[in-house]
Amino acid sequence: MRVEFTRPVASPGVSAYAGQILDLPEEDALKRIEAGHCTAVDQPKQSLREKFLGRRGKSGSDTAPPAEPDAKPLDKMTVEQLKAYADEHDIPLPEAGKKADLIAAIEAELTDRE
Repeated sequence: MRVEFTRPVASPGVSAYAGQILDLPEEDALKRIEAGHCTAVDQPKQSLREKFLGRRGKSGSDTAPPAEPDAKPLDKMTVEQLKAYADEHDIPLPEAGKKADLIAAIEAELTDRE
């Protein structure tokens, strides 16, 4: 599987720099993608929900890296960015909501739309 490393990695099996593209055995590539070391090069486009919510980690609050380089996970957006995103996608938000309230409202709406 072809992957592009997002950060430098040096281990007994693989050594790569950020931005380097390598062919790895699928099992190793999937482990490294899950760990956040790299991304698949020719992966299919993610759905809107996957793109912004990512796969849930064990804690339930982690988000995966976004598919597009300029997109941010919800928890990394500012309150203004969250409001703009919600407005762009016709998602109702609580009037005096805090950042956590806005994220919860967006996640709930995206889940309902599936």
